[in-house]
Amino acid sequence: MKPGSTNANIFLAAIVGCLVLLNVLGLRTFGRFDATRDEIYTLAQSSRETMEKLEDPVTVTAYFTDDLPPPYSSNARYVRDLLEEFRAASRGRLSFEFLDPMTQETAEDQEAKKEMKRDIFGRVFREPTSVERELAQEGVQPVEIRVIEDDQMQTKRAYMGIVIKHQEKKEVIPVVQDVRTLEYDLTTLVRKLTRPKTPVLGVVQGHDAPSLREKLTAVQTLLSQQYEVRPVDLSGKERVDADVDALLVVGPKTAFQPAEVKAIDQFVMEGKSVAFFLDSVQVDLKTFEPSEATHGLGPLLAAWGIQVGDRLVADVESAQLNIQERRGFMLVSMPVPYPFIPMLERLEGDSPVTRGLSGVSLPFSTAVTATAPEGAQATVLAKSSRKSWLEGKPYNIDPRRDWRSETVTPDGPHPLMVQVSGKLKSHFAAEAQASTASGTPVLAESKGESRVIVAGGSAALWDDFMGRPNQALLLNVADWLLLDPALLEMRTRGMAEAPLRQELSATARNAAKFGNAFGIPFALVAFGLVRWRMREARRATVTV
Repeated sequence: MKPGSTNANIFLAAIVGCLVLLNVLGLRTFGRFDATRDEIYTLAQSSRETMEKLEDPVTVTAYFTDDLPPPYSSNARYVRDLLEEFRAASRGRLSFEFLDPMTQETAEDQEAKKEMKRDIFGRVFREPTSVERELAQEGVQPVEIRVIEDDQMQTKRAYMGIVIKHQEKKEVIPVVQDVRTLEYDLTTLVRKLTRPKTPVLGVVQGHDAPSLREKLTAVQTLLSQQYEVRPVDLSGKERVDADVDALLVVGPKTAFQPAEVKAIDQFVMEGKSVAFFLDSVQVDLKTFEPSEATHGLGPLLAAWGIQVGDRLVADVESAQLNIQERRGFMLVSMPVPYPFIPMLERLEGDSPVTRGLSGVSLPFSTAVTATAPEGAQATVLAKSSRKSWLEGKPYNIDPRRDWRSETVTPDGPHPLMVQVSGKLKSHFAAEAQASTASGTPVLAESKGESRVIVAGGSAALWDDFMGRPNQALLLNVADWLLLDPALLEMRTRGMAEAPLRQELSATARNAAKFGNAFGIPFALVAFGLVRWRMREARRATVTV
């Protein structure tokens, strides 16, 4: 054997040995490079901190059927990668396993699956197996997906659920459908299982405000996943209960009594936080009849530099309503623009409450302005578009309103939601040296950094308007009030759009569209032609 070939074989063997060694070392090491703009595939700081602070073991069981067709197969891979990162960040305190429920079935289960029955309507069904009953008790539900087997489209029952356990407590994600929010969901559930106390978020009731059991059922359902949501009645009270950590005031129609206003004021002076969603008018969505709302909280908010207007914001960038019109013997549904439901392309500022959010609707809102008092900061969270204007009383909110016969001068944008945070002065500061009838002292300024959010309408939280963007806004507001802003950025990662520019002309838009479609292929063809001509020129030179 020649010395050269021997050296080559040794070099090749060394390379193979190094690769094998790297693979062995990599069995205990997990990492990946994230090239996305928002780093949506990198573990968020809040998740890492949650994992690092784990003191007791947390176990995660992912029930995923093997060989799922796309796009479900990519979901399973993403879940496995994410749990690998969680385990690495927790230094082993969080452990996980992947199980295919089908592999857990006994021979009796497989026989039971062959026994089909019919109900009184002739529908075919079968009794659940022992594995299916056990998973149902855990809270994991099967889903029906369509797969192609033996050249035929078939319906297959599959599992894509996650169970998280800590000591004697358990939380469940029944079906993993959208991996974009999975990291947030897992982190919040682990926090919920391991935290010593559940924060209490009070929702002020009374004053003809929407009820948690009626218009605000989505609010209660969403917030109850992370917090204890408690109705709060302020009538006859001078203070909010001490165990309430933050307040929501949503859509009161009648004025608060002075003692109730003082209770909210002193709650803020304790260093706690409140979000106000206040109306100038409330609308019956069946008849579109307006009814005036008088909350009486203007002087209190003015003490914190916040002014709530009484003119409705109308916006060309708005939602559409389907209006039924009779044409002969037929009822025809016609979509019409409705400017009193502004649709916000994106929210304002760099606040964690709004960062990354788009597509939020703020129906029947009035303008809200904020001037930061000394020792505090004010931020506008949401604005209407430049094509918006203000309409005063009496409000004409009829969806059939003929805008062709009206002349409107847009003067937007107008602020629709603001936040103020910092050291705030009490509206009752003049009484600071005195005491109430019960002898309770009045605080003249906040003990710590208080947080206040004010929106010029409450309909954004009604069940009728609680789409995904409004849900994210509500959860962000709750997290910000309860001093947990680290979760906000994680929830909205990947949700922000990346437009080329806020507004593009038709020419620029077509140039971008056709440039993306044909520009790269044309460039490759041109490069090939240039290379071919250069090669032909070199060949001609060599021939000569």
